[in-house]
Amino acid sequence: MSAVPASASPSPATRAESKQPLAAGAGRATLLMIGFVLLSRVLGVVRDIVLAQLFGQNETTDIYTAAFRVPDMLYLLVAGGALSTVFVPVFAEYWNQGREEDAWRTFGSVITIVGIASAVLVLVMEVAALPVARLLNPLFSAEAVAQTAALSRILLPAQWCFFVGGLMMGTLNARHRFLIPALGPIFYNGCIVAGGLLLHRQLGIASMTYGAVLGAVLGNFLLPVWEMRRIGARFLFGLDTHHPGVIKVGKLMLPALLGLSLSQLAFWITGFFLPNNGQLSALRNAYNLTQAPIGIFAQASAIVLFPTISFLAAQKDWVRFRSEISHGIRRILFLTVPASFLMAALAEPIIRVVYSGPKFGDDAVRLAAGALLFYSLGTFAWSAQAVLARGFYAMQDTKTPVIITTSMVGVFTLTCLASSTLLQAGHNGLALATSLIATVNMLIFLVTLQKRVGGLEMRAVLSSLARVTAASAAASVVGYFAARFLGDVLPTGRAGGLGALLIAGGIGVAVYAGLCALMRVPELHSVRAMFRRGSRPAPSAAAPTESISPLD
Repeated sequence: MSAVPASASPSPATRAESKQPLAAGAGRATLLMIGFVLLSRVLGVVRDIVLAQLFGQNETTDIYTAAFRVPDMLYLLVAGGALSTVFVPVFAEYWNQGREEDAWRTFGSVITIVGIASAVLVLVMEVAALPVARLLNPLFSAEAVAQTAALSRILLPAQWCFFVGGLMMGTLNARHRFLIPALGPIFYNGCIVAGGLLLHRQLGIASMTYGAVLGAVLGNFLLPVWEMRRIGARFLFGLDTHHPGVIKVGKLMLPALLGLSLSQLAFWITGFFLPNNGQLSALRNAYNLTQAPIGIFAQASAIVLFPTISFLAAQKDWVRFRSEISHGIRRILFLTVPASFLMAALAEPIIRVVYSGPKFGDDAVRLAAGALLFYSLGTFAWSAQAVLARGFYAMQDTKTPVIITTSMVGVFTLTCLASSTLLQAGHNGLALATSLIATVNMLIFLVTLQKRVGGLEMRAVLSSLARVTAASAAASVVGYFAARFLGDVLPTGRAGGLGALLIAGGIGVAVYAGLCALMRVPELHSVRAMFRRGSRPAPSAAAPTESISPLD
């Protein structure tokens, strides 16, 4: 597709509003999302702590981790993560044109098709769980494969809730109703924790898979249904495949079926290259920790930003569209580059404080800490991509992300193969390969989107990135040595380790903020201003007649 004209300008009615980025007016919604994503990530860490304390990091937890790969295969094969992303711009376009009937008819037909298709696929995978588990885990023993398949059959029905619930959550986000979609992961992780704590003696590690299914039903299906009914949504179920909106969603989804999310696929692929000896669990423990800053800062901001840039793309207001994307990238890098550096510098104390226990000894700590160090290096790249990818989807362009991601999947697989067979680098090599490919993927997305939209204020982006990186490097060095010093001074044990980690991390953050202030990094002030604005509501440009607050 051709690039949008660099000189494209908004209408006279909106030109005066382009001086400030629209996302700045969404401070309250962004802060709300950050708060709930933070709670969800905390529960995710609690979930992993419960798993580590009850079952350790070993062959049993490898089987549990591998069990999710079978339903994840279904999710990836039908591009489940792209469903709501593809649907939101189409729904938002109808809604902002005042064509509510078309918006709900498109929603009704799409959710009907998805509900039927996903139910059939779940049933097929239930039957094929054993051979699929064997295919996905070639280095597992026959007994481990059988146990993996048994747990996968428990988990598979949850995928139907993710497919159908994802569409409802996307619709709620398009209506600027962010609260209920943000609660879904909280219910999901909370139920896994409850299942493990309450039923592990009776059901073993299967207790946590039953908790996952309950969490998916409650958080990803029943809760969105309740909220959709509360806002007056019209469930016009049917198979109106000739409706223009349904046709458009179908056309946008076809490329997405071939272009899987690299961030979702990367961890899934690594399982092919590991035996059943605890390394897969170590990767999972480290990977989940790196998802915290990505979710808290990047995904929360991107979810709030997406309806706005979809609206601007539909209005062909490319001036503000470019401004929104550019400001979004700079804010994300400002928050996540230091997270990458500090998590890498403090990898071992983080793992020791979070996971260590009677069933999680020093060897397990070292395994997971190595993976966390190398995974952390790519945190900023995954975060920036969360914004960049939505730039393409907001323009209803799914082909470009497909081409980029598909090529990266091939490169990543070959890199993992070389790391495992030629270099024999084990799970650490796979984690490093993930971070390297994430960085390359993000850079390609950035350059391609910049060309497509006629510029993203790259001089400002690169200038900010250089200063942020320098400050982050210095902060990580200070944090590392502070942690080592405090580890020798403070009492041993989890309490002392937690104190050392918090103090060292706090010192690192203070050094980073001070250096950013000295170097006059503008994002320091814009992020601080966003937090101040978050205390009072602001109208949404994407939906002028509706409050952005999900609490009303």
